[in-house]
Amino acid sequence: MRRRWRIVIGVALLLVGLFATISGLAIVLLVGVDGSVGISPTRVVGTGSAITLPQLDVPDLPRRASLVLDVSLADGETPMFIGVGPSIAVDTYLRDVPIDVIEQIDRPGSARTTPVEGTASPAPPETQSFWVVSARGRAPHLHWDALPGDWTLVIMAAEPRAPLDVTVTGSVTISALGPIGFVVLAAALALLAGGVWITARAAARDPEPPPGAS
Repeated sequence: MRRRWRIVIGVALLLVGLFATISGLAIVLLVGVDGSVGISPTRVVGTGSAITLPQLDVPDLPRRASLVLDVSLADGETPMFIGVGPSIAVDTYLRDVPIDVIEQIDRPGSARTTPVEGTASPAPPETQSFWVVSARGRAPHLHWDALPGDWTLVIMAAEPRAPLDVTVTGSVTISALGPIGFVVLAAALALLAGGVWITARAAARDPEPPPGAS
């Protein structure tokens, strides 16, 4: 009976270790050592004066963890503006302005947007004082060391105009993800090795004698 339970425990550890190893490898391959996840070149077409990404809700991170957002626009003929600001301030700035809201990145190179109707024309974005970080140019690049809070990313022409057609690339780096991936992988390999050892030891033992046998 003990031999049977050892085999059951060994197989259970093997299965848990296998799935955990796959998860650990996925994290390591996805984010690498630095915890960075790349954003494939994604074309976003908007009918309004601005394209926004409002889901930048940054939580309080551990002391040694950080979140960094890098966003670039492909080179174009029109000077463009990229900025990150408090969601409340951005909502006030773009009130009644026709915009397109990025709801989801469906697959590499494709984003799902929802148009928001409006008739107002926004003031040039560079005249606003609420941006925590911004960039301007024909191929602007924005680097933001994120702070806790509710933020919105805004893409628009430096001199507001519609429609918009931009290609966005970049990356999101969460420093804690790199070490976490290796910790998960190491723990998973330990479980896998333990399962192999227990199963092999149990299988190598002689079968237990049946009850009553001398």
